[in-house]
Amino acid sequence: MTTDHIEFTRRDAAHLIHPVTSPKDLANGDLRVIVEGDGLFIKDDKGNTLIDGFAGLWCVAVGHGRKEIADAIAEQLATLEYGTTFHGQSHPKAIELAEKLSQMFDPSYGLNHVMFSSGGSEANETNFKMVRLYWALKGENRRKTIVARNHGYHGLTIATMTATGIMPMRWNFGPDASGFDHIPAPYCYRCDLNKTFPSCGLACADALEEYVIAQGVDSVGAFIAEPVIGAGGIIPPPPGYFTRIREICDKYGILLILDEVVTGFGRTGTMFGAQQFEVRPDIVTLAKGITSGYQPLGASVISDEIWDTISTKLADRMPVSHGFTYSGHPVCCAAALANIGIIEKEGLAENARVVGDHLMARLKELESFDSVGEVRGLGLMAGIELVADKESKRGFQDPHRACERVEHEAWERGLYCRAMGVEVVGLAPPLTMDTETVDRMVDILGDSIEAMEADILARDRSRPKREIGTVANAAEYFGITLPEKFNAVDAGDLELAVAFDLSGEGGGIWVMAASGGTVSIKKVEVAGEVAAVIKATAKDYIDIINGVLSGTDAFVSQQLVVEGDMNASAALMKLGPT
Repeated sequence: MTTDHIEFTRRDAAHLIHPVTSPKDLANGDLRVIVEGDGLFIKDDKGNTLIDGFAGLWCVAVGHGRKEIADAIAEQLATLEYGTTFHGQSHPKAIELAEKLSQMFDPSYGLNHVMFSSGGSEANETNFKMVRLYWALKGENRRKTIVARNHGYHGLTIATMTATGIMPMRWNFGPDASGFDHIPAPYCYRCDLNKTFPSCGLACADALEEYVIAQGVDSVGAFIAEPVIGAGGIIPPPPGYFTRIREICDKYGILLILDEVVTGFGRTGTMFGAQQFEVRPDIVTLAKGITSGYQPLGASVISDEIWDTISTKLADRMPVSHGFTYSGHPVCCAAALANIGIIEKEGLAENARVVGDHLMARLKELESFDSVGEVRGLGLMAGIELVADKESKRGFQDPHRACERVEHEAWERGLYCRAMGVEVVGLAPPLTMDTETVDRMVDILGDSIEAMEADILARDRSRPKREIGTVANAAEYFGITLPEKFNAVDAGDLELAVAFDLSGEGGGIWVMAASGGTVSIKKVEVAGEVAAVIKATAKDYIDIINGVLSGTDAFVSQQLVVEGDMNASAALMKLGPT
């Protein structure tokens, strides 16, 4: 370990808070400091050069160190370092970029109006407010609900976090924003509806229509979806999915928001993910690849129908009361224009398609590993889903450790890949990627998976397996099994209570309280004052107890829902055979 690295680690721990990072992991010395980028590569503070297999954070489409963008930034800083778009002011770069973005979409879509922000979360906040403003001005005030999908990612502000369908990202940040709900994702490998494509008939898309009918046609304002699910596991939809979604939106007058923060600007092999599926959005969310991360910028691109309604129906002298200090920042707009120019001039969307095909073919070779359940992706975004057992698709008994281990092993071998929130190793390199470097990436991943299997998979298989089908019902579990197997030693001085609210046949509410190394369990009419409430059907919960259903999978698909203190429920779960 270098002196510089020790000093960076000390200073970082003292002052810097990291997004979506375990503070305890950083305390154990997991800090990785990047000091330089050049093309497809990054260099850390220890002098190691690595392939940037995730383009920073999906961002660096044109690669690191592009002088054209740096020059455009410097020129704009020297000309006009800041200008607002509030209160009727503008500047040339914001005008030019808004015009450019509008020209990049199919003219028949009428996506001609742009509002800028600092990133994807802010852009989606903008979209949600525009949807609600649109419906309010049309006199349909009940159309407030934004429907999203399980596994989808749309940001981490309160509203965008609520729209996000990755449950751990909402732990302990409640209450959620009102007016959001979720339907199953088009996740064919682990279908939320336990169906198989194509015999399913796109039931996950039809779930939107079922939701609208159940909740009331006049209550749903918009449906938001990523063309390819990104942070939730890099999951492309099956053929026909977005065609059906568009049909349902048109049938019930629902606005379609396509979140292209990850898929925009060439990532999937076309300039926008919408082109892959020939779907017309009413609103598009852009960020990340819009500047290749060289400056922070987001954009909401809005249809003529939405904007014309807002602009004509707002009362005289009534503003659109929304915006951000850096909306349309001139330096960020200059960076975006230079970046888009590179993407178009160098044909990087087409390169993503061609090199992406080679990447997918090479990654498919990894399916020969015992732990690789599925390889999937589109263009230059790919996911490798890891499992402890291929036949049953059973996850590891220690969730997320396998993909984290592969990430760390790859880093040590010269590749930055990403351990996703599910048991997926993700790749999303710069769009300037070449086949030779792809081959190096896949070779490193193969070695990294082999190292993970020798340790984590081997230990998982050596653990005593839970007996299947030993608990008949919830009453037996809470009345006999759990008290007998409660681990008093591990409980120590734990003091908390969790309620299990199980619906359906054999259900009820049981409160489990740990205190002074003992446990008490009683069936009640209402949960009362407890740290957390765990909700599921009685059947699903007993399937989890009996090892038929993975608790992790049930949590991700929302068959198992936890309300309240996630830390409390997680602590208590470790003390019993759950």
